[in-house]
Amino acid sequence: MMLLADIGNTRVKWAQAQGRILSGYGVTMHAGRPPMEVWRSVWADVPRPQRVVISNVAGAAVADSVRDYFQQQLHLTPEFVKPSPLAGGVTNGYADVAQLGADRWAAAVGAFSRYGGPVCVLGCGTALTMDTVNRDGRHLGGLIAPGLGTMQRALFAAAPTLPTDGAGQPVLFARDTRTALSSGVLYAAAGFIERVTAEVRDREGKEIKMLLTGGDAETLQPWLHDRFTLAPHLVLEGLAVLAELRT
Repeated sequence: MMLLADIGNTRVKWAQAQGRILSGYGVTMHAGRPPMEVWRSVWADVPRPQRVVISNVAGAAVADSVRDYFQQQLHLTPEFVKPSPLAGGVTNGYADVAQLGADRWAAAVGAFSRYGGPVCVLGCGTALTMDTVNRDGRHLGGLIAPGLGTMQRALFAAAPTLPTDGAGQPVLFARDTRTALSSGVLYAAAGFIERVTAEVRDREGKEIKMLLTGGDAETLQPWLHDRFTLAPHLVLEGLAVLAELRT
């Protein structure tokens, strides 16, 4: 059994895997908490894995702490996935392949493995990301924009007198500042996604598969006019594929 972990800037998601079959999913917030405390709280009772395969975009200190945890507790050294020029039939489209986030790379590989191409992955987390893989498996590149929480925090930082708690169901004509903020941020994110995916469809064809993943995917999906498939475990699925290729 493998333990797969997707460590983002805010959350950590994990699953157990037998080959490409995943089970035992979990998710928790890690931002602002002592890393070692997080790992103990979520993995202490997980059955001992033979391998630990990780995507980490939260920085070197987090990587060091998770490495220390598994070495101390299980005498295992986790494997950190890094983008490569080619994996799982996907050719990395970045000029410098190392600049592509490990989570975006795993998601692209997972999407192509599951759906084939063309496929477009919209990541909805700390950042909004877009990555497209064509029918030949060529990663065309993508975009990065601020996510829902990041937009809100940027507004609060720039205008400290704004109320810091969102409120209620998003509406077009908000009648208080809290609702205006939460609604405006949601419309901004939805507008980014719809504009980007419209251009992707124009270039890659109407049959392209559109996937939503990330912690805010379910929040955003109802506000999108286009049809998207929720793929909440896409990074973990890609990690399973990449782990299989490393054996």
